[in-house]
Amino acid sequence: MKTSIVLLLSLISLYSDVSCVEFIDCGSVDGKVTSIVVQDCGVSDDYCPLHIGKTASIDMKFTANVDSDKATVILTGIIPGIGPIQYLTEDGCSGKYNLKCPIKKGSQNEMKFDMQVPPVPGDMKIGILVELVDSNG
Repeated sequence: MKTSIVLLLSLISLYSDVSCVEFIDCGSVDGKVTSIVVQDCGVSDDYCPLHIGKTASIDMKFTANVDSDKATVILTGIIPGIGPIQYLTEDGCSGKYNLKCPIKKGSQNEMKFDMQVPPVPGDMKIGILVELVDSNG
């Protein structure tokens, strides 16, 4: 299962904002993202305040379309003018992400993760690509 989500971040001076209900599915085949929630944001909020150097808590729910014994979490920052910079690659089944493995086809799943808000120049939009890769890659 390769589930990819892009969250657009608008970083301004000492704080940043992230769209808390809108996301772009980058062509997932083996799973379908059903929701993304950012801590301290309401469903009707256009943006959520994130403070540089602080931790953002994100909760993603998805439906699996395949069975998978393992899952790898990959977070990549997409910085304008620089390109993609890989933030982390970790075992999604380690317990750190609240993901229950093995993942079964048709199951409703939830993945939670904390992300350190990076220090970037003011008024810059950054894309964050979240990937969950299954046993088959």
